[in-house]
Amino acid sequence: MSWVSRSRVRRAICLSEEDEVDLIPVKWIEEYHYCPRIIYFMGVLGFRERETALMTEGREAEEAEEERERRRSTLLAKRKERVLNRWQKLSVASQRLGVIGVVDLAIQTESGLKVVEIKNTNAKRLLPGYLYQTVAYGMLAEEALKLPLRSVIIHHLKGGRTFEVNVTEELREHVKWTLVRIRNILSKEKLPATKRVRECRGCGYYRVCRRI
Repeated sequence: MSWVSRSRVRRAICLSEEDEVDLIPVKWIEEYHYCPRIIYFMGVLGFRERETALMTEGREAEEAEEERERRRSTLLAKRKERVLNRWQKLSVASQRLGVIGVVDLAIQTESGLKVVEIKNTNAKRLLPGYLYQTVAYGMLAEEALKLPLRSVIIHHLKGGRTFEVNVTEELREHVKWTLVRIRNILSKEKLPATKRVRECRGCGYYRVCRRI
């Protein structure tokens, strides 16, 4: 990363602790699209999901793949697209967007800025939560690095599937819409409804949720 880029990043994340209080973690965007109640449990009640052995295994697999990606000269080792510049573990906060997070991998190619998110899943399709979360990371990186965001790439580690999605204005607006909904949950402090009942037993908040 060039000296100019580093200085830009420092300016983008130079916020006081008071400024950061009202910023929403980008991770919450994925959680909202899995189930809005998770936002209530974390943001209103202050609960945190206990990390299981399976979750630890997944996190370590993602980190190992990110380290391999750091050493590669091409993207994800399978694409011919050369990487001109690369930023990893980029901590960024934006008052304008109202979010804070760590961008795992941002790359500059000849076609522009791309943000890569690695998920330890074998899902056959791209989940909405993964997409909107990655677009939000891309918007953060775009603001910090002063480079136009072209697309986001979500790589499913277990399934070996890679999805590249062009970042449209519609996607950006949906990220902003999601943040408004999250803030509504936090301000109203009211338990939202859930529609994904079939997946409830796999949720770390299941035992808490069923008692409410």
